[in-house]
Amino acid sequence: MNQRQRVQAAIRFERPDRLPCNESLWDGTLEVWQQQGMPAGTSAADYFDFDLCFMALDASPRFEQKILRREGGYITYEDRFGYTVRKQDGVSASMEFSDHVTTDRDVWEQIKPRFTLSGDPGEPARIDEASYFAHFDPYPGWQQARQKYDRLYATDRYMLFNVYGPWEATWRHRGMQQLFMDIATEPDWVREMGDTYVDLVLAIFDRCEQLGMRPDGVFLVEDLGSTRSMLISPASWRRVYRPAWERMGAFFRDRGIDFWLHTCGAVQPVVDDLIQCGVRVFNPLQATAGFDVVELRQQYGDRMAFYGNINVKKMLGSREELEAEIRHKVPVARQGGFIFHSDHSVPPQVSFQQYRWMLQTARAIFAE
Repeated sequence: MNQRQRVQAAIRFERPDRLPCNESLWDGTLEVWQQQGMPAGTSAADYFDFDLCFMALDASPRFEQKILRREGGYITYEDRFGYTVRKQDGVSASMEFSDHVTTDRDVWEQIKPRFTLSGDPGEPARIDEASYFAHFDPYPGWQQARQKYDRLYATDRYMLFNVYGPWEATWRHRGMQQLFMDIATEPDWVREMGDTYVDLVLAIFDRCEQLGMRPDGVFLVEDLGSTRSMLISPASWRRVYRPAWERMGAFFRDRGIDFWLHTCGAVQPVVDDLIQCGVRVFNPLQATAGFDVVELRQQYGDRMAFYGNINVKKMLGSREELEAEIRHKVPVARQGGFIFHSDHSVPPQVSFQQYRWMLQTARAIFAE
């Protein structure tokens, strides 16, 4: 099997020829690994022969993206989505969000038209191979984006288009604390903001398809939980957001695009809802939030595939406890429905040698 076929087999709950794998790295991890012996100039995907590749959609209202200042190891910038953020420069760490542009409903009415796809063929594309987050370079034109797509698709890796979900997108321009209050006091407005955003996302997918850019799957980034509970109640999520999810699920199903979801935290109360909305692959299965892929397989059978759940804390421990972790979880992949990945992403504190050993061991356990 090539990489695309391997992942497709896993999603269909067929045994792949080897363990399907991919990984997400914190900022700085790759640089540390290269200092520890990983060949310079080689991507993690190529070195470890990962099975996925990605492009990212820009479904923002496209405010000006600009750096406000760099000082003391921190960067502060305004994002296209309509917020200001301060974070450590070049390091994955806590982020301080502020100055969200949607301050009230009147301002929303002015911003709302920005969530539309221009018919101008000269407009920059709303897709690129670089991550959306901290995307400071100009976006390519649509034809250049198509060339990037063709190059990536030719690698035979399974291709995902990444994009925020309606909750994640809305709090970025509205503000998370304000959105919490809005869900309680003005749920119809929250639903409108989410629906407006989803309209744009689906329009971008249509434009991409018209230009010959069709992914194998969509990877929706929508963090709905903390380690203890969902950020909003399951009832509120169902009332405000589930209709938009059903609409997205139907859109992707009709086009033969697999629906993948990334959501951190303890979202167990809505997993059945997610399946009913069409989600086929669930990530990252945060271990500290109570997820165990072995138990999930017993509970959900072949209703949902899983991507993640390898506890990063175990990667930072001894090889004995790390081997116990992967011996417990990797055998699930032999019947399909599991793609090897951390339960979030790998920090630079996990050494290159440790990660390489873990992946080699996991692949060997799968083949036993």
